[in-house]
Amino acid sequence: MRKKILITGASGMLGSCLEIELAGKFDVFATGGTDLAGKTPENYLRFDLREASYQPLIEWADPDVIIHCAALTNGKYCNDHPEEAFLINGISVWKLIESTTQKVKLIYISTDAVFPASTHFASENDPVAPESVYGKSKELGEFFLLNSHRDCTIIRTTIVGLNLNPARQGFAEWMVESAKNDREIQLFDDVLFTPISTWDLATAIEDLLASTTGERVWHIAGSEICSKYAFGVALLKALKLPLTSVARGQITNFKDRVKRSTDQSLSSDKYQGVFKRKLPDISSTIATLTKKIAGHE
Repeated sequence: MRKKILITGASGMLGSCLEIELAGKFDVFATGGTDLAGKTPENYLRFDLREASYQPLIEWADPDVIIHCAALTNGKYCNDHPEEAFLINGISVWKLIESTTQKVKLIYISTDAVFPASTHFASENDPVAPESVYGKSKELGEFFLLNSHRDCTIIRTTIVGLNLNPARQGFAEWMVESAKNDREIQLFDDVLFTPISTWDLATAIEDLLASTTGERVWHIAGSEICSKYAFGVALLKALKLPLTSVARGQITNFKDRVKRSTDQSLSSDKYQGVFKRKLPDISSTIATLTKKIAGHE
């Protein structure tokens, strides 16, 4: 019998990708906070994670595994609405724990933002010390799982991909649209990250679904570090789009920015060693994203 998987945040970039990538191998149930514009998955339920009880959601899906992708990720919004950020990003994890039995495995998608800027190429053993409301709210979700006796997995990652929901726009889409419309954008060369595509992350999650290692925290990101500026320029070049609208900048000079670590790099050495799988470098991630963008247009 195939496992039943409930994916939260299925109206977002990662959740919608996972729903598509896992649907052929598992019985997938998807939930999101909004109605989907376009193709709606067969088993989709609109559900607000601010609800007091998650029992209706759990009874509907009756899952063996929950992949908790739903989150408020906009740093400024989280900073301006901290109670909502902690409710959606952190307390929702506690509610999922309380609403399910021990047999249900929980996979929580966390973030590099749980680390301070002083941590370079952060490993799973480095202490967390988030510097933003967003990071602190995700750390709370991790806290609930790490202090539970549940079968759980925490994945810290930094993703790039495409939004199937036209009402949303991610980093890649913002750059592409700006270049096509000759709208000036500023990309930061002092912000470092290790991006991985949502499709490559989906493959890694399949590894973890089959794993019996007992490890609870995994970093799954790209194998190579680059700046946001370098990544943006490489993507636009691969798509043969003009670079005239791209300006090089530094986030430290941006006065109104929400506090966020400038070093968002993660080391995925543990995952690569255990699963004997080399995670993609920057050129591979650019190639995947370029192919997906071309097929999406």
